[in-house]
Amino acid sequence: MPFSPRIDAQVGPLPVAIYARYSTDRQDSRSIDDQVRRCRGFAGQRGHTVAAEYADAAISGSHTERLNLQRLLADARRGAFRHVLVDDLSRLSRDLGDAWRLIFSEFAASNVSVIDVNSGLHSDAQGARMAFGAMALISDGFLQMIRAETHRGLEGRALAGFATGGKTFGFSTVVEPNPPVPDHPRKVRVIVPDEAALVLRVFGMYLEGMSLKGIAAKLNADRIPAPHDNGRGHKLAPGWGHSTIRSMLRNAQYIGVWTWNREKWVQIPGTAGYRRIPRPVSEHVRKDVPHLRIVPQAIWEEVQAKLRKRGGAGRPAGTGKYETSLLSGLLKCGVCGGSITIVSRHKKNGVGYANLGCTTRNSRGLAACSNSKTIAEKKITDAVVAELRALLTEPKLVERFVSDFKKEFDAQHRALPGGAHELRRQVEQAERRIKNLTGAMARMGFSEGVLTQLAIEEETLKKRKRALASATRAQGAVVIPHPKLISDYIENLLATLDMDRAAARALLAKHMPPLVLTPEGTGYRATGGFNLSLCLDLEASPRPSGSAAPGATVPDETTTPAPDAAFASAVCGNSSRRDRD
Repeated sequence: MPFSPRIDAQVGPLPVAIYARYSTDRQDSRSIDDQVRRCRGFAGQRGHTVAAEYADAAISGSHTERLNLQRLLADARRGAFRHVLVDDLSRLSRDLGDAWRLIFSEFAASNVSVIDVNSGLHSDAQGARMAFGAMALISDGFLQMIRAETHRGLEGRALAGFATGGKTFGFSTVVEPNPPVPDHPRKVRVIVPDEAALVLRVFGMYLEGMSLKGIAAKLNADRIPAPHDNGRGHKLAPGWGHSTIRSMLRNAQYIGVWTWNREKWVQIPGTAGYRRIPRPVSEHVRKDVPHLRIVPQAIWEEVQAKLRKRGGAGRPAGTGKYETSLLSGLLKCGVCGGSITIVSRHKKNGVGYANLGCTTRNSRGLAACSNSKTIAEKKITDAVVAELRALLTEPKLVERFVSDFKKEFDAQHRALPGGAHELRRQVEQAERRIKNLTGAMARMGFSEGVLTQLAIEEETLKKRKRALASATRAQGAVVIPHPKLISDYIENLLATLDMDRAAARALLAKHMPPLVLTPEGTGYRATGGFNLSLCLDLEASPRPSGSAAPGATVPDETTTPAPDAAFASAVCGNSSRRDRD
C-alpha cells in the first residue's frame, strides 16, 4: 500500500504539545517564535488544543540533555497530551540514534506520537519508520558534515600557526594583522608578561625543592588568582591546586612547542558530556613557535628529569591499587563546600587504613580552606551504613512508603487533563443542572425549550459518566507496590551494602544527596538526607522518630525537616599524618 505523508484522516482533535529549539546564541531567538507560530497554525487547522509549549534556546541538537526536552518527556509519561508537534524533525534531535529513540521508544511508550509540521509526517502512520529514519539520517549527516568541516578548518589554522581555541596560562590571543578575509579574521597567540613571569616563578620554586602542594599553597597564600578561577570547567573551589601546578610543569607550550589534534572528544550517548580519546601520534599536528617560548631549555629539561624521578606523570585514571570508597564523591566540606576525599593512608599491624579530609585544604592550603580535620574512612562509613540500616529496618517504613506512593499517584492523576478527579467534578455539575431543569419544569409546567435542554444535559451526563468509568478503571489498573516487594527490595539493598560496595556506592550516588561534614569539637558533624522514598525515586518524606542509629539526632514527628537535615550524626575525628606530595 503506498505511503501517504498527510495525517489529517488519522489524527482527531486531541491535546498536543509544541516543541521548538534553535542551536546557538548566534542564531536569532525569533526562530523559536516562528517555529511555535507554524505549529500553532497546524494545530488550529486540525482543531487540536495546544496543552503546552516547550522551547530550548541556544542548545545543540546533538544531545538530549535539554531542560525543556526532559520536561516534555516527563509530561508525556504523565499523559498530558497525545501528540508532539515540531516544525521539523531536526528540532527534536540531529542525532540519528537519539531521534529514533525519542520518537519510537520514549514517546511511543507513552502512547504519544510525533508530528513533523513541515512535511506533515506522523510517527504512527504506515511507513513512518522508513520516512522518519530517512529524515533523521539526513539531519545526522548534516551534523557530521559540520563537524568534519570544522575539524578541517582547525587543522589549516594549526598548520599555519594560528590559534585553534583553548586557553593556556601565560598566553593570550589577538586578531591577526591585515586578515585576508576581513569578515573571518584568525587569531594569533602572544605572551602575557605578568603571567609568563609567574610561570617562571613556579618552575623556579619546584627546582628549589618545593612540593607541588607547597607551591599551590604559597600562591594561594599570596592571593594570586588561579588560571580558571570563576571560569568554565573549574571543578571545585577557586585557587591553585597541585594538579594545576603539575600540568603547568609538564606543558611543552612553555618552550614554544604547540601540538594540535592529540585527542578527540566523543560524545557520551544521550548526554551533553564528552569523553576524551587519544589520537595516534601520526595524526598529531606539531608546530614549533620559538617566539612563544617562556621557559629556557635548560630549566625545562631539569624540571622534566625531576618530575620523572618523582613520578610526576601521575597515575592514569582508573588504575589505582585501592578499592573505591563506599562514600567516594558523596562527602562535602561544611567550611568551603569542596569534596571530602582520602588525603592519607597508613598501615597498622599490616592492615591499611585511609583518612578523609577536605580536598581543597589538602590541595590548596590554608588560604583556600581552614578545615584541617581528618577522620578515619571506616568511622564515617560505619556511621552512614548504621544510619541507613536503622532507617531501612524501621517497622512502619513500608507502610509509609505505600501511603506516599498512593498520594503521589493521586496527585499526578488529578493533574492530568480529563483525569478522574476533573471528570467527577463535571459529572456533579451535570447532575446539578439536570436537577435545576427538572425543578423548573415542575414549577412552570411543560416547556419545549426546557425539555430540549434537559435532553442535552442528560446526554452530556451519560458521556461524562462513561469517561469517568474509563478513567477510574485506568487509575485502578496502576499496581501499587506490594509490601512484600518493598521488603525484598530493602533486603537486597542491605545485602548490597554488605557484599558489593561498588554497586552500593552507585546506588547511593544516584539517590542520596551529599553528606556535609562540618568540624565540631574534636571531630565532624555529618548532615545529609536519605530515606527509602529517595531510593525508590519518590519524593522525600520526613523520617519519624524512634529509629535513630546510636549517636544520631532525629527530629520529632511533629516537625517536617528539610531532606538535608534528616541525618545528623556527630562522629569523632582523629589526627593523622598527611601524605607528602
